[in-house]
Amino acid sequence: MVFQDMKILMLNYEFPPMGGGAGNATDNISKNLALTGHDVTVLTSRYGKQPPFEVKNGVKIYRVFSLRNSIHDCGFKGAYTYLFFAAVKLMEMNRTQSFDILHFFFSLPTGLLSLLPWAFKNTPYIVSLRGSDVPYYDIYNKKVHLFNLILKPVNRYIWGKAKEVVALSRGLKTTALRTASKQSFEVIPNGVETDLFKPSFKPGHCKKHSAKQLRLITVSRLINRKGIDHILEALAELNDKDVELLIVGTGSYENSLKKMCSELKLDNVVTFYGYCPREKLPKLYNKADVFILPSLAESFGLVFAEAMACGLPVIGGRTGGVPDLVKEENGILVEPGNIREIKNAVVKMKQKQKMRVSMEEANRKRVLEYYSWERVSNLYFELYGKV
Repeated sequence: MVFQDMKILMLNYEFPPMGGGAGNATDNISKNLALTGHDVTVLTSRYGKQPPFEVKNGVKIYRVFSLRNSIHDCGFKGAYTYLFFAAVKLMEMNRTQSFDILHFFFSLPTGLLSLLPWAFKNTPYIVSLRGSDVPYYDIYNKKVHLFNLILKPVNRYIWGKAKEVVALSRGLKTTALRTASKQSFEVIPNGVETDLFKPSFKPGHCKKHSAKQLRLITVSRLINRKGIDHILEALAELNDKDVELLIVGTGSYENSLKKMCSELKLDNVVTFYGYCPREKLPKLYNKADVFILPSLAESFGLVFAEAMACGLPVIGGRTGGVPDLVKEENGILVEPGNIREIKNAVVKMKQKQKMRVSMEEANRKRVLEYYSWERVSNLYFELYGKV
């Protein structure tokens, strides 16, 4: 049962245009909640000339100061200066407002605000785990991994006091159980804007299912755990000039990947697109034949769902939340770091055109059935009703 006219406070240090999947989730869930008559407030970070307060899509948005590295890179100082100023704002809000439920996106750092004695102490809260806030998830970033290990007891405490703890995937739930084996976790995935991400066959888009050429696309932050270097190694072994790769995104690993491309003599088949605004991503997906991202760790893999919504077959790493999305009928799973498996998956996609057509149809259908924001928001509505 879902209670009507609930007053909900969502807290996330990232919110569009800042951040990635978690910010996008906060935006879409809050909009859908507001559309169904709930009173929704978001407390997030401020960047640049953004207003400290505005009402957008029926959602009240408060923004507090934070020292972000850039609009797309928060960093430790950005996350924890947000905590400080959000704590001050909560003290002010506590005097004049009340809420039926608090919803924290990320147990760390955002969930730390639940420990404040003045942060609506008697208000029930839920926590949405995103991946980087879960111990043992990102073992490839030594700084984050060590930080999460040190704060394991804090995570256990925050989760234990929450009315509900939500994991993005079964894989992330399994990882979280290593920290709190007796904790109960709900699994609710990310959603996709299916009206934005959809197949397009307008003039000017490339012809799919070419017998000769295969265009691959990967969309990701360029960091080491995404496995993009393994795609490059696989393409070098394949040595097929009719297989092209478009890399969309930026990050700390970008220069290393560009250097690797030159060393492997892949400059003619690999293109670095750079940053792409979200609203322009569908056009890039629709210019490709196959999406590929053999990540070493992936809590959910929103880009897989976006590509699937555009009707692309996918190649992904057998890790985290990717197996929830990628099944035999809609893509190929590979062992992360296994160059031979990645290469063979690319070859299979190129050779079996009928299989790709079948996967395209299955993927769009799967996203509409399981990963629309309408369905995901309804799952959260039901969860709020339980609380």
